[in-house]
This record gives sequence, structure tokens and C-alpha cells, in this order.
Amino acid sequence: MSKKSAKVSSKKSLVNPSSDYSAKHITVLEGLEPVRQRPGMYIGSTGTTGLHHLIWEVVDNAIDEAMAGFCNEIIVRLLPDSQVEVTDNGRGIPVDIHKQYKVSALELVLTKLHAGGKFGAGGYKVSGGLHGVGVSVVNALSTLLKAEVRRDGGIFMQEYEHGRPLKKVKQIGKSKEHGTTITYHPDPKIFETLEYDWLTVLDHLRQQAYLTKGVKIIALDQRDPGAVKSYIFYFEGGVASYVRHMNRLQESKHENVFYIEKKTADEMVVEVALRYVEDMKDLVYTFANNIFNPEGGMHLMGFRTALTRTLNAYARDKGYLKEKDENLTGEDVREGLTAVISVKLTNPQFEGQTKAKLGNPEVKTAVETIFGESFTTWLEEHPRDAEIIMGKCILAAKARAAAKIAREAVLRKGALEGFTLPGKLADCSSKDATISELYIVEGDSAGGCFFGKIKVALADGRNISFEELVEEDKKGRQNYCYTIKSDSSVGIEKIINPRVTKKDAQVIKIILDNNEEIICTPDHKFMTRGGSYVEAKDLTQDLSLMPLCKKLSKIEHRITIEGYEMILNPATHKWIFTHMLADNYNLKNNVYASEDGAHKHHIDFNKLNNNPENIVRMPKEEHMEMHRKLAKKTLHTPSAIAKCNAIKRTPAYRQKISATMKKLGDMLSLRAKKQWENEEYKNFMTQKFLEFYNNNENYRLKNNDLLNRNQKAYWGDAANRDKQAERVSGFFATHPERKEWLRELSAKEWNSDELRQWRAEKIKEQWTEEFRAKRREAYNKTYLQHSLSFAKQILEQGRDLFADYNVLRRQLPKRNNNIIKLETLLRRFFKDDKNQLLEAAENFNHKIVRIEKMQERFDVYDIEVPNTHNFALASGVFVHNSGKQGRDREFQAILPLRGKILNVEKSRLDKILANNELKSLIIALGTNIGEMFDITKLRYHRVVIMTDADVDGAHIRTLLLTFFYRYFPDLITNKHIYIAQPPLYRIQAGKSIQYVYSDEDKEKALVELAKNKAQNAKDKKKETAETETEVAADGEAGEESTTTVGGVKVNIQRFKGLGEMNPEQLWETTMDPEKRLMKLVTVDDASKADEIFDILMGDEVEPRKRFIQTHAKSVRNLDV
Repeated sequence: MSKKSAKVSSKKSLVNPSSDYSAKHITVLEGLEPVRQRPGMYIGSTGTTGLHHLIWEVVDNAIDEAMAGFCNEIIVRLLPDSQVEVTDNGRGIPVDIHKQYKVSALELVLTKLHAGGKFGAGGYKVSGGLHGVGVSVVNALSTLLKAEVRRDGGIFMQEYEHGRPLKKVKQIGKSKEHGTTITYHPDPKIFETLEYDWLTVLDHLRQQAYLTKGVKIIALDQRDPGAVKSYIFYFEGGVASYVRHMNRLQESKHENVFYIEKKTADEMVVEVALRYVEDMKDLVYTFANNIFNPEGGMHLMGFRTALTRTLNAYARDKGYLKEKDENLTGEDVREGLTAVISVKLTNPQFEGQTKAKLGNPEVKTAVETIFGESFTTWLEEHPRDAEIIMGKCILAAKARAAAKIAREAVLRKGALEGFTLPGKLADCSSKDATISELYIVEGDSAGGCFFGKIKVALADGRNISFEELVEEDKKGRQNYCYTIKSDSSVGIEKIINPRVTKKDAQVIKIILDNNEEIICTPDHKFMTRGGSYVEAKDLTQDLSLMPLCKKLSKIEHRITIEGYEMILNPATHKWIFTHMLADNYNLKNNVYASEDGAHKHHIDFNKLNNNPENIVRMPKEEHMEMHRKLAKKTLHTPSAIAKCNAIKRTPAYRQKISATMKKLGDMLSLRAKKQWENEEYKNFMTQKFLEFYNNNENYRLKNNDLLNRNQKAYWGDAANRDKQAERVSGFFATHPERKEWLRELSAKEWNSDELRQWRAEKIKEQWTEEFRAKRREAYNKTYLQHSLSFAKQILEQGRDLFADYNVLRRQLPKRNNNIIKLETLLRRFFKDDKNQLLEAAENFNHKIVRIEKMQERFDVYDIEVPNTHNFALASGVFVHNSGKQGRDREFQAILPLRGKILNVEKSRLDKILANNELKSLIIALGTNIGEMFDITKLRYHRVVIMTDADVDGAHIRTLLLTFFYRYFPDLITNKHIYIAQPPLYRIQAGKSIQYVYSDEDKEKALVELAKNKAQNAKDKKKETAETETEVAADGEAGEESTTTVGGVKVNIQRFKGLGEMNPEQLWETTMDPEKRLMKLVTVDDASKADEIFDILMGDEVEPRKRFIQTHAKSVRNLDV
């Protein structure tokens, strides 16, 4: 215990020593109960690996019989209901009564740990799995197990449940055969899954067949009676055949496989086979008594020592190495080596029940001696093969020397740069590696994107460049920009982190219709009039860009202050004072409260400086008193008074006053209309009218007579009747199905008085004033946007807006109800003021004139805008702030990689270190690489691969996994490598939003949504029809698709790339530690992983083609 931990421990309060703790608290687990309590101690895990380990334990017992010479056939069956059956034709487990325990030997070895044929004389000299150790564990972890033994002329059987015998061993028949059959069903309460992987089973059985010459292993998959699969493995070549199998997908350097099998004086058998291939890595498998030892052990140490010593001796003897040359290293002689080392010994000593590492010291000496002598002889007998092997080792030594020079150069560069990459690695602030995370992303995700001289429009009235923003930020000045909020209205937000994002970047020039020029990177996103984003390189002349329109106020209409900045709100097309936007910002961020006063005051008296920090609220009296005190210095000077008197005497002023008085009547009329919108006033006036109406008989008679005459006159006109008849008849003539549908619907739904009453009440509940207002607001927004867009198109054609609007509207090839009549547009939104409409149409959008490619390259800049992530340039358009990343700067770093990185499968270290992208990654990790790798210097304990969900993203992810698997395997085994799992879909129904990660999850979400809306389905039919109509009127083009589920409009957005998410979505779904899903990269089967990497990333086309054809049907979410 360290001093620090001891100090902490001393502060803990102790429980009363007299508390009850006695012998009764000591529990002894009898029989197989320890296995059930702690299964991981015996089979490694309760996942897929542990499930398959049960099969290996039973098969290993059969292999023991084969190694002893008593068995030559083993059958493994996968049966329905997750059962497994293993049969061998060995001697059969003994069934006679054990003298000490007084039970059948079969029951003893299946219910007692450490009971088997190896522990005493007369059993097995060589054994991997032990009857009674491995099988007893299988018995303990199974709900049912049945053992059938054929020996001594009979068939004997015993069944077990959870490791306990149901009955004693009994003879159930006669047989001249011999052997054992074990059938079991794993316990679903213990294992996470009961699904066996057929290919995993085949790989293991194939391996055992290679390691045990002359034994036939039959594998049968009978889980689906209609599609039975079978394989037979039988090899006479031993591990030499295994090496050829491992090399089948690679280019061999020499034809002959080295092979030796020899027995020592103490009956230990050493079997070694090797061959070199065209590869950068070695692949060496070690086995003890046919048990795979993934961590090697003494047999591996002996082999490596002998290999290095033998090849160095041969190289010196034949002149490949001169006296001044350094010896070949172990790394040099193992490059491209494929080898299998198998030893069989009487008493193997493994480290742990999973037998990952062999610990017998005598094995090292035996392997070193036998292999060293035999390989020396083989090299002399195969001079051509020896020449090729030496050539490969010498080349590896030269490459190692070159890589060392390159690596040292990289480290010197990294040290000078402080292990950071300016403009590339966006590092985190934390220096604690245990909490730090590195996200490896594709593309230039660290941001773009503007030439430093391009200017940003600021709320303080200035337009300053990105370069100036950076300098002011260094001095601590906080600047604010204009931004478009989520509701499409304009607002103000602060600017943070202005900076250079790339050095020497490729750029393009964009010329707008106002002759402004913008220089930016091709991938920077511009905001369209509809609120979506388009990359600069994809902008076209017909796209409408979101405009920034500013003006200074004049005293007119209801505006009473002059010279204040105003912004055109794109959501309403109304002008709003910028200081009101600043006031809204302060209220939202609790800078002050509305109770502080209704008046807004510019602290520095500069009415163009609308930074939120320059705006304060105060009561009216206080504000007026402040200005009164200053009036003598401003308004009440003799010159100002004389100027005002002169203005009042001008004809223009007198005419303006006269016009204002005339408009007073219109103002009173408008006020009356607003008054009638008040329900209380309306009810009051209605009540007064009814009192008058009911108490005045003469008025009632005259009014009824007038109404009757007008009604008769209208419907007495044949033309009016014909028009109505034609409208109704015409509709149902073109929609006969509609007539039938209405008839059926009416008959079905409206026969019930109870239903009609219920429906009436529901409609009353729904159509509240609030609902009506929201519905009216939504429709008006759609009408305004479509109509103004249409008006702007008319102006762009050089036509008269007011003369041609209605004419062109009627001439549209397809009627668009969202484009309303000119008169309606004027009355509803612009108070019949044509000048206001003209101004709104002219400022509706900006468009580009052309895009020019630039040969010159520049350093480019960007900023971050919290919450909204867009800002306005001084040129008059809104753009995205691509410099924003949805991360926590405290512990999350971002490293962008450009394009597809180098495929390291066939690349030596010197070539890897020459690749800029991989070199950047190595420096960022901090561990070094190759022989100088030091995992203690890892700067991030979570390295997360985060690529897009398309083909390119999958390719980059595979290249990175190859890189880590080949050169940083310790990062994988120590659980430092992860793959981000961003969602595939965003599903929104009303205010409800959920993210799903697969097509299956999407379908489940839609089904669940339909279930929730299924009740009262009859009453939703009409609403469904209305909703679909609104979708047609209100839908927008883009990445989203729209469907209707249970009468509810559902928007489904598919994320093909991380760039399609805004920073909040990226954080919420992919980077927030509280909510994110990440896949931990592990390698359970190193040989299988190595083979897959060889297939997918190697030079051979045919194996890759076969792999793709084999697995094509299992592909999901493929983007092409």
C-alpha cells in the first residue's frame, strides 16, 4: 500500500469489532457449486467465448483419447434447442464402482472437480482436457447433460440436471462398439447467449485435426433439419499441413515447409513447422497437448531463441553478415514468419484454468535444442530456400534501420511542436490521460474556412475581418454577431474561439448578386433561405441564400426614433431594432430581468453599438431623467432649438401633419377591428344587440324581411345556382372514389349518436383559441414565405410586381395554394403598404453570380457561435460555423485525417512514418511505435474511431483498425480502441424526437408509434387526410423523408455522414458520455482476425472477392 492510500485508509471509521461474525457465516460450496457461482474462473466468460469453450472442453477429452492412440474418429453435432453432442470411439469413460467413493467412475468424473484419468497411473500420459475436469465444468453449467458410454459389451447411461445426477448409472443396451457420447444443454440463466457460431466451431475443429495426425473429425450442424451442414477434417501432414493452410491466402517466399517432430528422452514430443511469406508481421501459434496458448510460454521462448541464433550463425557462416555488421534481431528474423509449435508432455503447467500460457521450464530447453539442431540441418539441405530466407531477413534489418531514423525524426518534430498539430489536432485541456479521449475523424472536421480578410458583421455596428477578430480575442474583447435561430428569426450570439483552422488551404471565390466577394474553402456551408446548408462548391445560381438586411431607422409610421440600426427579420419580414435583439439576448441569459424597467438604454450613448453588454434596462422615469440631465448639452442648445423651429415652419412638415390626421380615421378603424377580436367585448356587444333585437319588434320584422329578400335574390339567379352545381358535380365527376368513400365513411361513423356527441366535444376541446392562433400562425408563415419568394422571382425578371403578380400566379403550370393573391398578401402582412411589400421582396434573399477557382492558397479562419452555429458575413449572407465541434473541450480531442490513409498491411515502418496522416496520429498518441513503443506514455485512454456511415467511412475505419491491429495491438488488448456508434436515423413526430441505430430499430419505432396512435383510429381518418394535405403544402426538399403513421406526420432523417448533424445532435447522440454508444474493439481470436485482415487488406483479389460474395447477403445499411 502506498503512503497516500495508507493515509486515506486511516481516516475510515471502523465497524464495531463485536458485531456478529462467527463460524456460521462461513460457507462451503460443495460439489460443482463453485463452478456455477464463479463460471468465469473456469471458462473465461459467460458470453459467446465461454459458450464455445464448453464444446472445446468436451472435444479435448476425445482428443486425449486420440493422442493416447485409442480414438480415430470424433463427431460433433449442433442440435436443435441449443443442444450439443460430442461422440468419440475411444475406450469410453469407466463405469465400474470407484473403491474410495463407492459410486460409478462415470458419475465421479462428471460431478467432482479434479477427478480424472490423468491424476493417477494407468490413465493418460499426455492430456490437454481431462475427463472429470473439463466435462464436470460442462455438466455444472448445463441444465441437462446425458452421458452414454459404450464399453465392456454394453451401453451405459446417466443423466444430470444442473450437475446433479438424476439416477444412478444404468445399462440400457448391448454393443460391441466402444466410446463416449456427451449431450448437453447450456444453462440460459448463466450464459448471455445460446447461439453457436458455426464458423468458430469449424475453425477450432480444423485446428485440432491438424494438431492430431490421423484422427477424423466430423462436424454436423443439425439445428435446422431442412438445411443440415457437414464438414470432415482429416490430415496426415500434422502441423506442416496447418502452416500451408495458414499461408493459403498469402504469397510464400519459399516452396518447402520446414517440419520436425521428435521425442525427447522423457517422452516429450516437440513438433514444429514454419515457412516465410510476403508479409510484414509474424504469425506464430503455440500449443501444449493440443491446447492453444495465445500468450505463448516456454515453448515460444525456446523457439525464438533458437530461430535468432540459428539464422545469425548461418548468415555469418555463409557471408550474408560481415564482421562489422550487427547481428539480426528477433524482429528481423520474424518478419513474414508463419510457424506452429506444438508440444505434448506428461505434466503441463498452465497459468490459469484457461491455459493461455505454458510455464514448464524444461519445455524451453527441449524446443530450443530440437528445433535449433533440425533447422540448422534443414538450411544446409535446402540452400535455395535458405538464400530466400536470409534475403528477407537482411531486407527487414535494413528497413528497421531506416524506420529507426524516420521514427527519431518524427519524435524530434513532435517534441519541438509539443506533440500538437496546429490547425489539425484540436486537443483537450486535460492532461490526465485516464479521462482524455481522442476522436479520429475523417475529412477536415477541425473546421474551415474563410480567408482572413473576409469580414464579419458585428452587433456593435462594425464589420471587421477574421484576422482582427483573432487579435481582439487575444486582448480579451468579447464580440457578438448576427445569427439565425431555430425558429428562423434573427438574433444575436457571442463569438468564441476565433482562430486559424488550416494553413495553406485551397480556396474558391464566390461573387454575390450585390457584387460582394467571399473567399472560402470549397466545403464551407452557406445557409439557404429555407434554413438548410449547402457547401460552397455546390452553390448554384438558382439557390436562395439567407440574407442579412440592415438599415437606419427614420421617423415614420410608428417609428419615433431616428438613426438606430434595424434588421429585417426573415421569419416575419418585419424590421426590428437591433437593440431589441440585444435586449432579448440579455433577458434569455439572465443578465437582467424585465422587471428592471421597460426602457432600453445604450450605456455608451452610441446608438449603433448594440452589443448586449452595452444595453441596460431601466424604468421610464429614470431613463427620462438621465436624458433630461443631459438635454442641455444635447437637445436644448440654442442651435438645436432654432433647427426644430425652422423644421416646423416648412411646407413639408405641415403637409406631413395633415396627412397624419387623415390617417387617424384608418387607425381608429383598425383599433375597432382589434377591439372586436376581444371575446369579452364581443360577448358584451352581442348581449346588448340581442337585448335591442328582442325588445324591438319593428327592427326584427324589417331585418328578417331584408335577409329573406337578399337570399331569394341570390339563389333566384340561375347563374349562381349553376356555378355551385358545376363546382360540386365537377369534383365528384373526377373523384368518383371520393364520393363512394364519403358515403361509406358517413354510414359507418355517423350512425352513432354517442359517437357524434363525443366527436363534437373533442372538436370543441381541440379548437381552442390557442390552437387556432398557432394554426393560423403556421399557415401564415408558409403563405408569406412562398408568396415573397414568388414576388422576388418576378422582380428578378425585370417585371412590374404589382401589375404582373396575379397574372403570373394564374399562369403557373401547377396551382400552388401557398402563393396567395396580391391583395391578400398586402392586406394580411403589409397593411396594404406597397412600399413595405416591395422592400420585403427585394430583400428576400441573395443569390450567387458565379464561383471562381483560385490558384493561390491561404491560411483560413473560422469562429464558433454557441447554440445557433451560424453567423452573418458583412457581405450580407449567413454561413455555418464549421469550426464548432460537438465535444467537451475539457477531455475530448479531435484529430481529422484527410482522405483514405495508407494501407499498412503490406507496408514497412519506414513507409508508414513517411505518411503525414499516420505520422500525425502516432505523434498524437504519444506512445511511439515499434520497438520503442511505451504504452505508459499514451495521452488518451480512449481512442475513438468516428467515421461516416457510407462506403468511404467504412473503408477508412477498416484502414485504421488494420493500423492499430498491426502496429498497436497493445492498445486493443488493453481496451483503449473504440468505434463510435452514431445513430442512423432521427425520427420526429410532433415534439417527440428519438434516434435509432439501425433499420430494424427504425421499423420498431414506427410500429410503436402506430400502436400509440391506434386507439380511436376511426376518428383519426379525417385528421390523417388533413395532415397529408398539410404535408404537401408545407413540406421542404432535403435529406428528410416524410410519412404518416396513425394520422401523425413523421419526419425521418437518415444520417449518412457526421457532418449532417449539428453540434448538439453530435454531442447528444455520439459524444456525450452519459448517452453515447461505443463499440469496444477486441480480438477474441487472433488467428481469425489476422486471416480477415489478410483477405480484406492484402494484395490478392480472389480471396477478397470470395469473401464479399459469401457475406454480401448479410450487409446492412450499404450506401453507394
